[in-house]
Formats: sequence, structure tokens, C-alpha cells
Amino acid sequence: MTVVRRRWPRVTVGILVLVTLVVALGPTADAAASGPPPTIHWSPCPATAGYRCGRLQVPLDYGHPSAGSLSLAVSEHVAPQSRGVVIFNPGGPGESGVSILPLQVSWVPAAVRDHFTLVSFDERGTGSSDPLRCGPSPVAAAGALAGTAAAARTFAGLGAACRAADRALFPTVTTTTSARDMDRLRQALGVDRINFYGLSYGTVLGSVYRQLFPGHVRSMVLDGAVDANLSLATDATLEAPAIQQDLDHELAACAATPGCPLGADPVASYRSLQQRLARSPLPAPGDGDTTPVTEGDLDTATLLYLSVPTLTPGFFPALASAAEGDGAPLRSVALGLETDLDGTSLVGPLWTITCNDAVAHPDAAATAALARRLDARDPLGGAEAVANNLIGCPGWPRSGEAIARLGPVRAPTALVIGNTGDPNTPYASARALASTIAGRMVTYVGYGHTWLLNGSADACMQAVVGAYLVSGTLPAAGTRCTA
Repeated sequence: MTVVRRRWPRVTVGILVLVTLVVALGPTADAAASGPPPTIHWSPCPATAGYRCGRLQVPLDYGHPSAGSLSLAVSEHVAPQSRGVVIFNPGGPGESGVSILPLQVSWVPAAVRDHFTLVSFDERGTGSSDPLRCGPSPVAAAGALAGTAAAARTFAGLGAACRAADRALFPTVTTTTSARDMDRLRQALGVDRINFYGLSYGTVLGSVYRQLFPGHVRSMVLDGAVDANLSLATDATLEAPAIQQDLDHELAACAATPGCPLGADPVASYRSLQQRLARSPLPAPGDGDTTPVTEGDLDTATLLYLSVPTLTPGFFPALASAAEGDGAPLRSVALGLETDLDGTSLVGPLWTITCNDAVAHPDAAATAALARRLDARDPLGGAEAVANNLIGCPGWPRSGEAIARLGPVRAPTALVIGNTGDPNTPYASARALASTIAGRMVTYVGYGHTWLLNGSADACMQAVVGAYLVSGTLPAAGTRCTA
């Protein structure tokens, strides 16, 4: 299961359109959506009681609306006395919003469930919305250690492969186009203004939507926030010490716990395993998996655990098994960062959105140099920070809709949430986004990726988020909630 990975990961982990183009692009998007309002034909979801599922037709290319259309998967949970709509995006990029919606509904404050219809959708190129199937397998991606020649070979030609998978769809799999799709969803839902809750990469989608359609926003929660104005290399540079800090914290916590699987000195045990895997990968797990278990698997599994520790209870036992020569449990944990809830690969959609959005793509040599530099500074997080943010982008073809610049707009103030111990979208990135868009920053003093995934039961944060979404009440500047 994966609920992180960047941004764009962004962790689960940027990227927008020039402010100077907003005036031009906004009318273009509205013009492309002119004509009869879009509709959704709802029916009960076959596997989820209490939810409705449907399909939304959107233009393939908003610049050429007569060039065809595609169908997006949509799901909703209707409140008994709904007063509006909250649209969710779970992050990734590439996560299926339809699949994860029931989990998100269970995590949000009760006041939000009681007052709003909760909606999510699979973005184009993802989930059940014409998913792009391209690139290395999840096993290969999980084991790729940034900065090595083997990793460069693993991801070489990824952009060309994803473009070849669907030449018409590929250039439109961007956050800017998904924001226009989301406005079509707003129209189909029959509301003038939406409420939005985005996790991780979902904060990028929300920020882009707010930039393009400020008049159609009532409220916006950006949780585990990413400042899309930052470059891919800057994102990695910020993330490396955050991973290092969180791993140090978790290893210390394990040491203080009776029966820690890593023994009396977890830091030494972790470093020993890291060095062992760097020298000699473990044998392939078997059962169809013929790829040896590498240091890359360790880094990938570590980021997933640090992002959602309560959802990854097998991490420390997997480390102990790997130390004894069995890498299968470690590979299993690592695959959680490369696959969606249903086990399908996120590799193609994730990197297509990430790299199509990015203004600049460092080449393979620059990416390897960055990995070595960050790994020397933060040996427990440097290589994974590069793998998480830009390992798939060297050699990527130039995008027609790269996101260049965010800024303040005439829209209700967004609520920006940052965890002080977020390893995936670091606290510094959330503070940067709040400054960039003039949002109201709320600090959650706790570990893990996003508040909703790691602290949804916290009464302080529930009150803040509930009051903001239900009543539009912003918390006081400088508000902090402690886990």
C-alpha cells in the first residue's frame, strides 16, 4: 500500500503555471468547458457500501476540445444533510482517489463527514482513468539506488517509453490539465465553489486549481504541503535531512522499546545492514521475483515506514530478517511505495506527472552528483531523497505544460499544514508554500507524512480543520498542535 511518494512523494512528496498566464489560461479552460454542463451518471459502488461511483467525460486536450475525450473514475460519499462538496486528492502523484476515499472519509473530523459530500477521482493517466503503463517494474524501481549507474540504466528512456505507451494522452498527464479536469468535476457536481483537501502531491493539485480558478474555491486544506515553485533538486536537498532526522528518531524509539528487533543498538544495526547491502545484495526473494534485494530496497522501505509508521508494522522485523540473509520481507515493504492500493504499478503515472510538471530536468550526471553529495551529508537519507524526487526525470522530453510559478491570488485563504517531523514533504516546504500563496500556516508537532495519515485523532487539529472547512474560520496565526 502506498499513500505517499512525493509530490510529487512527493512523499509521496511540484509545480505550476506562470502567474502572468493565469488571466489567459483561466478563460481558455472555461471556454474549453463551454456548452452543456458535464454530467455524472451515478450508481452504487460494487465493492464499497454507502458510496456511489460514476464516470466523468473530459476533453483529451483543452486547447483542442474537438480532439476527443476520456473518461475519469469518480466516487462520492453523500452526507445526510450535505451543505457542499469536499474534493479529496490522496497524493502520489498517481494514487487512486477512488480507492482511498473510504479511508480518508474515516479519518476526517466527524463535523466534515456530517456536513459535506466527500468526493474523489482518479486523475487522467492513473487508477481507472486510462492509466499509463510504462517504465520499470515496481520491483526494479524499489531497488534502484540513486547515484549509481545501475539506477541510471533502470530509468533510462522512461520518458520515451511513457510517451510511446499513449502518444495522445502522455502530454496531457499534467497537474495543470488535472486542475481543469477538477473544474469539470465541480460543474458536474452542480456547485459554484468547492472545498478541497489535498495530501502531499494533492497540495500541488490544489494550489494549481486555486491559481487557475480562484473564484471557484470556498476553502482549501493543503496537508503535507509542497511548494511547487521549488526545483526538483531543491526538494531533494530539503528532504534528505528530514529523512535522516526521522530515522534517527525511530531508531532511538526502537532502542527504548523492550524486544526491539534490531537489538540494543539499532543505529549500528541499520548502518551495518546498509553497508552489507551496498557490498553484496541479498538473493532474490523467489516466487517470480528474480531481482536481488539491494540498498535501494532498504532506502525505499525506510521512507515508506517513516511516512506512515502505524501502517507499516513489519518494517523493523523486515530489517531483522534481512540481517539474517532473508530479503523477501524487506522487498515486500519497499514495494508499498511503488504500488497503489490494488497492487498496480505507480511508476509510469508518478513519473509522468512529476517530470511533465517540472520546468527543469537535471541530467543523469547532475542527478548522480546530487545523490553523492546529499548521501555524504545525510547518509541515512541522501540517496533516497534523490530517488524520491528526480531519479525518473533525466532525459525527459520537454513538456508543454510545465508549472513555472505560484503566487497569491484573490481567493479565500488556504490552510497549510506542515508536520515538524515529516520525512517526505519537509516542514520547510510547507512553510515556503504558506509564504508563496499567502496561506495560513498550522504546525503539527509530530512525526510522519501529513497530519491526516498520522494524527487524525488529535483533538487540537480536528478542531482547527473542522472549524475551517465547516465555518470558514481560520486559526490564529502561529497555531501549533502537539501530538
